[in-house]
Amino acid sequence: MKEIDSTAKMQVVTYPELSDKDMALIDKAKEAVKGAYAPYSNFCVGAAVSCGGNIVIGSNQENEAFPSGMCAERVALYSASAQYPAQKIEAIAISAYNSAKKSEAVAFPCGACRQVLLEYEKRQDSPIRIIIASKEEVSIIEGAKTLLPFSFNM
Repeated sequence: MKEIDSTAKMQVVTYPELSDKDMALIDKAKEAVKGAYAPYSNFCVGAAVSCGGNIVIGSNQENEAFPSGMCAERVALYSASAQYPAQKIEAIAISAYNSAKKSEAVAFPCGACRQVLLEYEKRQDSPIRIIIASKEEVSIIEGAKTLLPFSFNM
């Protein structure tokens, strides 16, 4: 029998500990939350991607004909790739708001978004920093492989 051990490392910091660049990316993700369309889940998510000095935002878009909607992370990643195809994606910041509870929420990427993040990392041969903002603290993960250690591969 073979046993494989997998661990995940994440850095948890407060806002004052962040660089100006990371704060700006989080601010853009928080702005993007306002563009979310989430009448079914009431869970509004915004994402901001930095690539080559540019910031591209996205928000989740739900649809009555589930699963026709799209997560904020994939909206932002696909938009960044379409607008700046030659640029590497350096980081993605994610922010969420539960409109039913009227409070900020923590939103780690779903499995599909993790797989897409990992695909972009493979494609550009470099990790993407994942920054998850909450009200009190910020979680930073140094690459999608940490979030999805046993990913789909062809």
